[in-house]
Amino acid sequence: MNKYNDTYHNFSSEELNNLLNLSLSGNSDSFTKLSNIVRNIAFNYFELKYKSGKLKNIEDAEDMANNVYITFAEQYQNIQNIEHWLRRVLFLMFVNWYKKQKKHPHFELNEAYNANPEILDLDSSVDSLKVVEIMNEMNERKRTIIKLRFWEGLKFSEIAEKLDKNEAAVKKMLYRTLEEIKEKLE
Repeated sequence: MNKYNDTYHNFSSEELNNLLNLSLSGNSDSFTKLSNIVRNIAFNYFELKYKSGKLKNIEDAEDMANNVYITFAEQYQNIQNIEHWLRRVLFLMFVNWYKKQKKHPHFELNEAYNANPEILDLDSSVDSLKVVEIMNEMNERKRTIIKLRFWEGLKFSEIAEKLDKNEAAVKKMLYRTLEEIKEKLE
């Protein structure tokens, strides 16, 4: 967003409000277009936060952009000025993420490896250190699922309950995360 000329990534504030009004009157094409624009604006905003070093990984930017998108879909009927709503939601989303990071600091997986270094041979410690490095670059949700499954030995149903997700979603995220780690190790 550029606060000086009311232009949002090639869309003016007037165009966005026009799409909002059409969406509110029941035009589903306008709603779809506006939803995509909101998601893109949010991603660009959070991507800049990532590039400036305020976010640790791009997945956090993607997650927050998706949260803005979902919030928009839930609240669009109550939005009167899309510009003000976007500014407020983007700012609050980032502030809440930042506060959460301060409350639950980046957790280091390498504690387990440092506890008993003589158990590990050189080849496995190199792989282990690489896995820890990859894990520390991932977002908190992915690290938490790995930690709960492998460090705490919880079943998928227990993890799902703890994270207030369904079991299928937890399994899917775990397998995708493991695949991501595998790809980065190769």
